[in-house]
Amino acid sequence: MNQENLKFYTALAKFLGKTLGTQYEVILHVLDSGNFHIAAIENSHVSGRSLNSPITGFALELIQSKKHLTQDYVLNYKAQTINGKSLKGSTFFIKGNNGRLEGMLCINQDTSRYEELAQDILALANLSSTAPATMQFTEEAATPDLVEILDDSIEGIVYSIVSPELLDQKILLSKELKVEIVRNLNEKGVFQ
Repeated sequence: MNQENLKFYTALAKFLGKTLGTQYEVILHVLDSGNFHIAAIENSHVSGRSLNSPITGFALELIQSKKHLTQDYVLNYKAQTINGKSLKGSTFFIKGNNGRLEGMLCINQDTSRYEELAQDILALANLSSTAPATMQFTEEAATPDLVEILDDSIEGIVYSIVSPELLDQKILLSKELKVEIVRNLNEKGVFQ
């Protein structure tokens, strides 16, 4: 991404963060020298990430799947912080003149306060809390069966991709299983 576009999207991220409010995290991911990094982040308290945080496994999967070639954005997917807080996320693909992916502008909404408010209203009316799920997503959701895990470490990303049972140090893995794990991590873009 050239400096002019970087300056524009950084200002846009700041604007959106201030306009939407503290329950919305706005992140600008930029592709630089073949690697994505967080170039700007507003309201980072929502996920606990920072400028030095790695890109998420879900974002890597979006890049690997090349969704940006057929879509301009992905809306209303489920996300979750490492401490279990529910979020609703949307991603806008930033493309160069040639259609090449240069970055992503991501917005994560903390929906936990709405969920708490819904529970309080039900309790106030002395109604059961077995009401329908509080988070409804549109048909434009990226992949409804996937949940983005917002983690601040490579170890966390690996644990979100590889089964924790396989990462137990007490288990001896065969060469084939080790190769399969590395292949899976590579397919998810961990080594990018």
